Amino acid sequence: MKDVISRRSRKYPTILGYSNSIIILLLLFLGLNPAYGTNYPVRVGDSLVIIQKQQHGKGKAFIHLHQNETTALKAAKTVIKTQGGSVLTLRHSGGRNIIFHYHKRRYEFDPNRIFTDRGIKKTLVKFGNYSLPAHAQVKKLANKIKLLLPKGKIIAVHNNQSYSLKDYFPGRSSAVDARALNFNHRQSYRNFYVVTQKSNYLRLKKLNFNSVWQTPNATNDGSLSVYLASRNYVNVEAGYSQLAAQINMLKHA
Repeated sequence: MKDVISRRSRKYPTILGYSNSIIILLLLFLGLNPAYGTNYPVRVGDSLVIIQKQQHGKGKAFIHLHQNETTALKAAKTVIKTQGGSVLTLRHSGGRNIIFHYHKRRYEFDPNRIFTDRGIKKTLVKFGNYSLPAHAQVKKLANKIKLLLPKGKIIAVHNNQSYSLKDYFPGRSSAVDARALNFNHRQSYRNFYVVTQKSNYLRLKKLNFNSVWQTPNATNDGSLSVYLASRNYVNVEAGYSQLAAQINMLKHA
């Protein structure tokens, strides 16, 4: 199967006999953003995971890893349609987690815990079975996502229910992973940023956003924030009901 199984450009009507490709080039010349989408299939055991990339010209690069976090995906798509940019998202048969069978055994994993070998093992163990062959299957997906990450700033988009800024308060579970923290009492503690760069933290703090500056040696849970700890990475967290707030956060990410 070809790595890229579909590539769609927005269908513009043929004008005066010119082909769609000529029209798209003309739109680009005029500064407009014809959108296109590309699907990258990855077989994980008996499950097919599709990495979808939606592009609207140049702009910010968003990544959406949890299929059930629909508000985050809607926010990212809204921003790239108005400001340009791209969104990588995962499509599969599950909800938040991905489930597959391999050699007649069932496996399950969190797709935001697969970017280190330690993370892959921990997430498979947490949700059931673990084996080296299953580990290799999951790593195929992680490696493909890594290859598709563009250079420059990466912005992850998430929605939360139990996880919040309060987890980084002194004495809480993630406190050791926070190099610095800014809490604006007038904002929801569910709406916050986790960043790897000091410049982003200081900028967001100046704008009075809730934000966490992650330590460079944060707990190795296999998350994208750990894998990209040395790069320009921003995680935008928001509650499921906070669409307008998350769109605003993405615009400032």
